[in-house]
Amino acid sequence: MPITITVPEETTARFVVTADRTPGDVATAVRQGTDGRLDAAVAERLGTSALMVAAHSAETSPWDLSRVTSADQETAERVRRTAWHVGVTSVLPVSDLPHGPHIARKAAEALAESLCGIAVDLDLNQVLPPVRRPDDFVLADDWTGAALPPYRNGGRCTADEDEIDGCSCVALTTRGMRRFGLPDLEITGVACPHDLAALNVLRTTAQRLLPLGRHQGEHILHSELVLTSADFSAFWGIREQIWDDGPVPVRLVQIGPRRLAVRAPEDFPGTLNEWLWDELPPVLHHYLSSEPDGT
Repeated sequence: MPITITVPEETTARFVVTADRTPGDVATAVRQGTDGRLDAAVAERLGTSALMVAAHSAETSPWDLSRVTSADQETAERVRRTAWHVGVTSVLPVSDLPHGPHIARKAAEALAESLCGIAVDLDLNQVLPPVRRPDDFVLADDWTGAALPPYRNGGRCTADEDEIDGCSCVALTTRGMRRFGLPDLEITGVACPHDLAALNVLRTTAQRLLPLGRHQGEHILHSELVLTSADFSAFWGIREQIWDDGPVPVRLVQIGPRRLAVRAPEDFPGTLNEWLWDELPPVLHHYLSSEPDGT
């Protein structure tokens, strides 16, 4: 069954900087916090619909930050205690994707640096990590919101690690793909020992679909999508070949107007977990992160 992806005319990316003060002059504050070749792009967009900045006291803020998450619990608590919320909103034509949201995030990070504040990605509902990659857009740079769950490491799953279908604890879902004009993706029913492999399949699928987001309108895709090593390398922003095996076919299933499920190919005779274990390049079972190319 074919898959329909409808890319809207415009998308919106949203960030908030929490701080104990507001910028006296937004342009100056942004300029003080930026350091890179995106400075001119930020300055050019500031004050337009592509880069709108608005400050609100925390008490009257339109943004509910009570459930913002962070790798550091103290940082999450600080987000909820600060006196001011400075919103950075970017409304963009899809032809400006994915670099438009990237520039907006750089502006939010610059404000956070200038105000000694904390930048929050509203589409992921999480604090942006303090260390960022170079100025180029890379999807791996905390844009998808999909991460490994703590079931196995947290002791919540006691299934035998040697059982291919020992459990079905893991459900992974992207968040924030809508700002690239695309549906979010999910993969469910995954056994804990295959969680990283499933995450890497989700990452590669997101990268494979990313170029569609630049083209407004309806796109009809075959339900079987072929993933390549080049797709996975592009996700990480590197040029090297990550796996030498052939391409990996996956099946897409439309489960909502803005959500797709990723599953094993229709002609695979076994379960999802058997497919994850038997059919994927072995590297996808242990490739957790990568440094970007220096060039």
